[in-house]
Amino acid sequence: MATTIDNYDLNVYNLYALRTKLVEDINRQYRLDQAAAVTTHTVVPTFQPLLTEIDLLLGVVPFINPWAYFFPPKKFRNARRSSFAFWRIAPSLGTFDEQEELEELIENIPVSNSEEKREKHAIQACLKEVDKLNSMLRFITGRIGQFLQG
Repeated sequence: MATTIDNYDLNVYNLYALRTKLVEDINRQYRLDQAAAVTTHTVVPTFQPLLTEIDLLLGVVPFINPWAYFFPPKKFRNARRSSFAFWRIAPSLGTFDEQEELEELIENIPVSNSEEKREKHAIQACLKEVDKLNSMLRFITGRIGQFLQG
């Protein structure tokens, strides 16, 4: 026999009624039904100044301090940059057109011995891998955009 709402034990309904009564008591006790009438800019005056207020009055701390009383180290924001904030793996290779010109230039370089030929193939393989990584990064960034829209 399948369990449906009409097959529940009587204790389930009693517990539901008890929990509902407790929630209503808490709402009545803390006047949560009147909470919408309190403005968001309510000021609670205090007679003891806080440490940050004293610092601001004395001019010890700069007025804009978003998260700390000290400045972050140099290049801090570069270290915390997301891997997916860029659309290319190696922006130092230039634009896609410049990278294609570089690949053509490498292709047209004459080689005289087997070592140079091996080096040329290694560089070409590296550039192909950079292309694959760029396409994967574009795919990942596109998927992140889709999830953010949802």
